[in-house]
Amino acid sequence: MTVTRKGYLFLGIIIILLLISGTVIVLNPSPSPFTSGIRFAGLAGFILLAVAAIMTPWSREIYRNFGTSFVKFHHLFALSGLILITLHPVLLAIRLMGASVFLPRFDSFQEFLILAGRPSLILIYIAVAAILLRRFIPAYWRFFHALIWVALLLGIIHGDLIGTDMQNPVIFLLLNGLMVVAIGAFILKRLKMSPAPT
Repeated sequence: MTVTRKGYLFLGIIIILLLISGTVIVLNPSPSPFTSGIRFAGLAGFILLAVAAIMTPWSREIYRNFGTSFVKFHHLFALSGLILITLHPVLLAIRLMGASVFLPRFDSFQEFLILAGRPSLILIYIAVAAILLRRFIPAYWRFFHALIWVALLLGIIHGDLIGTDMQNPVIFLLLNGLMVVAIGAFILKRLKMSPAPT
């Protein structure tokens, strides 16, 4: 795999984002290292999933700058993000000794948004399942896979409302900025997929 300067710059930015997230947690640790791990898994998982979503309109550029197929490169980030974002509630469930953290709440719209990370995780797995089942649902898999953007939006809302680290202005700006860029990537991807006017 031959990586260009632009490729190294891209990777460097991602590493910096992860290092900033880790540094913020180290400088403001939870009473329990276990809880700090929950926080880092949420931040890092969101960053990697957002990056995986952002790169989708740039398949040719990914190949030129990293010398590997877009699918392999994209799935590397998506899988890493999936593991970490899954660890976020799994570790919380272990800490609380209960599986209720996985169940969406519909008591009120406010409660739903506060705990929007729960439906977000469900949508992420639906998006992943769509990739695995794309041969069986060729007409619909793209629609279901696009739910990742809805999942990211729910995830950032959840973080903004109750995330410990989102109270840090740097983390708040970085992660919400990633969400804005991810939405821009979604729009750009749809524009590229639209047939040219005749």
